Amino acid sequence: MNNDIQNLQRPLQVEDENTVDIKTIIIKFLSYWYLFVIFGIIALMAGYVYNRYTPNVYQVSSSIYIKEQKMGMDAAAMMTGMNFRSMGNVDNEIGILQSYMLAEKALRNLDFNVSYYAKGRLATMELYKDNPFTVEIDYSVPQMVGAIYTVKILDNGRYVLKTEFKRASKYDFVKDKYVGQVGETDFEETYNFGDTIDNGLNKFRIILNSHYNVDNDSKVKLSFRINSMVSLVGMMSSRMSVANISKQASLLRLTISGTNASKIVDYLNELCAQFIQRDLDLKNRVSENTIKFIDKELVGIKESLTEAEVDLQNFQQGNDFMDLGTQASDLFNYMKEQEKRKAEMELNLKYYSDLKVYIEANLDEPDKLIAPSAMGIQDPLLNNLVSKLVELSSKKQTQLITSTDKNPVVISLDQQIAQTKLTLLENINNIINNAKLTIKGINDNIAKLDEQVKELPETQRQLLGYQRKFTYSESIYNFLMQRRSEAQILKASNTPDNEIIDTAKMALVRQIAPRAMMNYLVAIILGLLIPVAYIFLTDFFNTKILERKDIEKATKFPIIGQIPQIESSSTSKTMVISSPKSPAAESFRSIRTNIDFIVQGAPKSTVLVTGDMASVGKTYISINLASIYALYGKKTVLVGFDLRKPRLYQEFGLSNKLGTTSYLANKASLDEIIQPSGKLPSLDVICAGPVPPNPAELIASDRCAQFFAELKERYDYIIIDTPPLALVTDAFLLMKYVDATCYVVRQGRTNKKVFASITKDLEDRGIKINIIINGIRFTGTYGYRYSYGYGGYGYGYGYGYGYGYGYGYGTGYYGSDDHHHSKKKKEGLLARILRKRRE
Repeated sequence: MNNDIQNLQRPLQVEDENTVDIKTIIIKFLSYWYLFVIFGIIALMAGYVYNRYTPNVYQVSSSIYIKEQKMGMDAAAMMTGMNFRSMGNVDNEIGILQSYMLAEKALRNLDFNVSYYAKGRLATMELYKDNPFTVEIDYSVPQMVGAIYTVKILDNGRYVLKTEFKRASKYDFVKDKYVGQVGETDFEETYNFGDTIDNGLNKFRIILNSHYNVDNDSKVKLSFRINSMVSLVGMMSSRMSVANISKQASLLRLTISGTNASKIVDYLNELCAQFIQRDLDLKNRVSENTIKFIDKELVGIKESLTEAEVDLQNFQQGNDFMDLGTQASDLFNYMKEQEKRKAEMELNLKYYSDLKVYIEANLDEPDKLIAPSAMGIQDPLLNNLVSKLVELSSKKQTQLITSTDKNPVVISLDQQIAQTKLTLLENINNIINNAKLTIKGINDNIAKLDEQVKELPETQRQLLGYQRKFTYSESIYNFLMQRRSEAQILKASNTPDNEIIDTAKMALVRQIAPRAMMNYLVAIILGLLIPVAYIFLTDFFNTKILERKDIEKATKFPIIGQIPQIESSSTSKTMVISSPKSPAAESFRSIRTNIDFIVQGAPKSTVLVTGDMASVGKTYISINLASIYALYGKKTVLVGFDLRKPRLYQEFGLSNKLGTTSYLANKASLDEIIQPSGKLPSLDVICAGPVPPNPAELIASDRCAQFFAELKERYDYIIIDTPPLALVTDAFLLMKYVDATCYVVRQGRTNKKVFASITKDLEDRGIKINIIINGIRFTGTYGYRYSYGYGGYGYGYGYGYGYGYGYGYGTGYYGSDDHHHSKKKKEGLLARILRKRRE
């Protein structure tokens, strides 16, 4: 039969414990709607403040086209045989664009050494090209960098300069390195604009510029900071990214962000310009080196040519003839040809010697090389070796931008460079030896011609000498000038391999932060997540019974009734009498029906009402359950068996001088302890009576059995109000006299673990109970929004024997004298459970 009741009261379908009840969760959230509103408004306000006072961050992009090697050699490579063109490795070009070297070149052409700021109420804005004053730094002395100077402009054309910092660095702009540290400093002085400031930290002067507005700038908090080149490069490089537009294309997109749109546009354009210029400079190195070499040689040749020209002119003016004879003319032409060959060979020999010095010095600077073909040397092997050396050195320099000397690729290139240098050195030595032999042969031919010249007349012989000297210098000069012109033409014809497709423009700048809508969305999400987290954490750490399923998970005992919370201001404790049509009264009628079903419709029955702890509403349910039976027209008695803390008499306004303890102690008869309730004619009340020193012994006596036997003869229904089951053993001792036991569970008050432990012990003992849920609040949602306390009806027990479940049940039920005696007599049910588990 109890199984039928259990099936009757439980849901038709038992849900899996792991199943998420979406409806319950939604209702739970709705019951805390005010938290969502409050935190939602706070989050929106926080989002507004963040958007309002966070400095704007801007972003701009540009694109560069990287030409590929397959497009062939350019004009410079075809004329010199040396290819300085990039090998089309896009990753290397990305490394160059992100390199310190390129960023430093770009920053040296920009005025970024001083950063200017204007501070508003909360946010600070960087000024660029619109700063009201300019700081002119004396770069010849080391400067303190990184510290902020504040400038307060006064009305009299002066200003107050102030700085305060814990630690700063000194930087030498000439040597481009840090040279020391500056400790804690607090500096403040007043100056005139234009005064040179030398405070031991910095040396500069401040002058007003055309952007100064006397009405506005004197009211704004202005400041500036001197930046080192190292910090500037680090700051700008960290804000920039370079990536391929697509995997198949050789187009690179450069993107940079910053708080000043104009500043990042200028930097990105200058960086791209320096990247293109670097490519062009690399290709112009051959021509520039050739021109430098020729200019150096032309200095001495010009002097020799001028001297020979003057000597020849003076000799001709002192003699009457103007021409050589036929024999002398032939000798002169042949000798002129030999002298020209000698001059070219000596020039080539000098080039070979310089090249040898470069190789022997183990230099790794291809920009210092001069292409052999640029000097008119058409040795295929030499040209190939020099071109290969330049190519390997260029590859190494490019690789070192993105790696170190320990990189396997760099090590392999070093080995190839070393081998190429050895081969080139052997080739140069052979060429030098051959050149020396050639010059020796030319000198021998010239010596033979000199012998023939001696046979000429003295005047013709002298004229021939002057002309030889002049022709020699002239041939060298003409040869060098021809090569210089070719190098200049080559330089002018060079074009960069890479090309800027899109430059950075102010019209293309976009704001990336703060993103107002995104920030509002994030704020709202966080504002909603906080109450969600609070609700779930509250539920997770909750130890009280809040929902029906909490009971169903802990025990299989049936739930025979659910009593709603009734506020104390709305009704009295005898609620079913004062408000017989209320929802709570209907709940008690339902309980009465279920109890009748449990006792199988017996005309007479005894019902015990208990709970695990105080303040769960046992007395309240006992009173109203007895009242509902009395309203049914049955003769009913309500018996107070809470012998330790009797309160039943207070609810009915009755006397407690005689009661249950009086009968059990054989000090009064049954008729003497029965009192009319005064509320219903069919309802009598037996109060607990005076507090005895041995309640458990009285309940366990034979007199108690006689008590119930007499009551069952007189009454149809007996309702017993007992003390908490978890604290004392009284209710357990009375269970043998009853037909149905009602276990009261209070929503938000009964502890889950205590309840589960007690019901498990009762199940193990074979004792059947029926559960009544009390204090259900329907304000918002069942089982989630509740408040402790039960109006004016809750009362506190002070049971305490030094044992229990450790969940804060009270102490001091007995007085100090009774306490020791009671502990010796009987243990409560709760203590027996713990003792058995320890055993």
